[in-house]
Amino acid sequence: MASEKEFTGEFKHSIDPKNRMFLPSSMREDMGDEIVIVKGIDPCVAVYPIDEWHAFTEKLNQLPEIKVRKVKRTLFASACRTKLDSQGRILLPQNLKTYASLEKNVYVIGVGNHAEIWDEAAWEKENSINSDEIVETLVELGF
Repeated sequence: MASEKEFTGEFKHSIDPKNRMFLPSSMREDMGDEIVIVKGIDPCVAVYPIDEWHAFTEKLNQLPEIKVRKVKRTLFASACRTKLDSQGRILLPQNLKTYASLEKNVYVIGVGNHAEIWDEAAWEKENSINSDEIVETLVELGF
């Protein structure tokens, strides 16, 4: 069953000295009360609503353990269940900040069923992907 949540957009935010940051107001409601923040595939932090995290891990758990054991170790070891505070902020654990090289200025981007938090410079580099590469990928996928 497809998710009703669809996180879209690109939002510039900052991390305060206590490692807290706001999630974009347009994403907060769909994130819900509890979220999971975890290492992203790219050097970023992935932010999942708890139900999307459960759907993701359910798929992972259906795969042969021999194939996914390292993936599971990395993901589950880095995952942090948390809640937004009353002002709509999340607290970023230091290990995730370090992994994604997050400093003060970050981008929060929608990626369909979840969001990602990118260091400003890393996102600007990633987001400058050649449009020919995008077209080639879309053609390969049948669009």
